Amino acid sequence: MVSRRVCRSALISVLFCAAFSFADGSTAKQDSLSADSSTVSPDTASLKITSENVLSIMSIILPHNSLRNSETLHNWPFFAFDSPSWAYNFNIRRDFGKLLGLKGNASGDASFAGIGIKTGIAMELIHLLELGVEANTKTSLNYGKTATFMGVYDPEKRNYRQDAMFTEYGYGLRYHSALTFPLLALLPKSDWTKIILKGTAELTYSGYTGAEDKEVWKAGNENCVNGFKYRYGGTLIYMMPFRRVPMAMVSVNASGFKHEYDFDKTYEDYNPGFVTVSVTPMATVKISEKWNGMLMTVISRDRVFENRRYPTTEELLQKQVGSEWDLRVVMFVLSRKF
Repeated sequence: MVSRRVCRSALISVLFCAAFSFADGSTAKQDSLSADSSTVSPDTASLKITSENVLSIMSIILPHNSLRNSETLHNWPFFAFDSPSWAYNFNIRRDFGKLLGLKGNASGDASFAGIGIKTGIAMELIHLLELGVEANTKTSLNYGKTATFMGVYDPEKRNYRQDAMFTEYGYGLRYHSALTFPLLALLPKSDWTKIILKGTAELTYSGYTGAEDKEVWKAGNENCVNGFKYRYGGTLIYMMPFRRVPMAMVSVNASGFKHEYDFDKTYEDYNPGFVTVSVTPMATVKISEKWNGMLMTVISRDRVFENRRYPTTEELLQKQVGSEWDLRVVMFVLSRKF
């Protein structure tokens, strides 16, 4: 079974890059809607509604370090697999002049890890500062000994109590902000100086209907407790003058649990307050008018445990003795909008 930290880094990277991958398509639909609304009043014309279905195929390569504690793959130099997913996105936006904009969204997705639903609202100031809140709920699948995506951890059995799908649910509330610095405005104008810097900060409360406080649980790819997590960082976006590779990015993020006391004392050696730092280079690929891709790698600083070889399900009971940087995953996401 793939380690938790690999799944966490991969999921964050996929969600982050997907937002950029689908941005061009959403903009095109908004422009088309604006053109069709040219005969209505100015107040009505500022309301933009878009929706899209997105089919994605993720090709994932896990290097040996990410397989070291897998029950069946610990001797493999790497492991590669493909996974499809489907998402539906509905967006609505209302602009009040050039200073203020309000955005609402609702989305649902289905993948090998389960099904999720999200809805949120955000306020945007002068197209540079965004403040918003998002609610979500999700249920997940289990694959026996191969992978656990849903259940509460039992430290006595050193494994998860696997909950059946649609019997328990994960839920959460995410507060997020983003500040964009258009460096291109300060640089000489050319096809090689279109650079944007974006800083982000998030605070998320997560809960699970099947877990008591201080119990560790999963409803997806990540271990959680009923409590708050944070994530902050930045992304350098480089708009490149190439038809097939129009954009390159690199993001740096730090994330962790806000309160160590949200965990039972059983997990004290695991160091719940550890801060995970990740660096994710990314590049978009224009395959055709309908197909786009994103290539990325995840390099992160994670815990080093006293016992370097252990069953994956026992990671939460290991004693941390340090940290290390390593390549965790290489991924290519192929997507098509409908």
